[in-house]
Amino acid sequence: MAYTFDDFEKNFGYEFKNKDLLKLAFTHTTYVFEHHGYHYDSNQRLEFIGDAVLDLVIGHKLYDMDPKADEGYLSKTRSLIVCERSLATVARKLRIGELLMLGKGEKQSGGDDKDSTLSDVVESVIAAVYFDAGFEEAERVILKNLSDIINDAVSGNIFLDYKSRLLELAQNKGEQHTVTFEIVDERGPAHNKEFEAQVKADGIVLAKAVGKSKKDAEQKCAQIAIDEYLKLFGNKK
Repeated sequence: MAYTFDDFEKNFGYEFKNKDLLKLAFTHTTYVFEHHGYHYDSNQRLEFIGDAVLDLVIGHKLYDMDPKADEGYLSKTRSLIVCERSLATVARKLRIGELLMLGKGEKQSGGDDKDSTLSDVVESVIAAVYFDAGFEEAERVILKNLSDIINDAVSGNIFLDYKSRLLELAQNKGEQHTVTFEIVDERGPAHNKEFEAQVKADGIVLAKAVGKSKKDAEQKCAQIAIDEYLKLFGNKK
């Protein structure tokens, strides 16, 4: 049987009073423009609000969990929880990709399983809950659906800053290598740009990757490059 919005609501833990808000959260810009709509007919505005609500809820949760934690720890840990990769993990558990409204080209290119697209929908759904029922209900569903990721981040079981990790490997005292990142291409319309990054070690190309932002592209590139770096130079640490 096909996965429905009713199924999603049960898994997510919230039943919407305004179903239009829920559907808006799943409406991608490519679907809107393919159907001659306007940017505000997509989930982008919801995503903006959801990002802010998510930051506040997770920040508050971490603040309460460790009264002695400093600002640097709180900021870094929150970034691990609310990053694109973590939110995409939540989205896949909720089977969000099966309900996404995408343009035909975006769907054919695998847009329903892109980390960037899936994480945007999670933020949009959170905003939809906020507008449908208020902050407390949004807070409840955030903590319900992100509890495993919060616990993993606090316990140190998530490491997502791949760029820092790669640079750290390259600066081993035993064997140092020069690692450089470069944005080699930008493409797509202003509302849906993609950036291609490449990373080199001593002039040797280790990896290339595409992301929604320059930072995202570099992180994805670094993630791939770590394995290639270790194959070439080994882990002397």
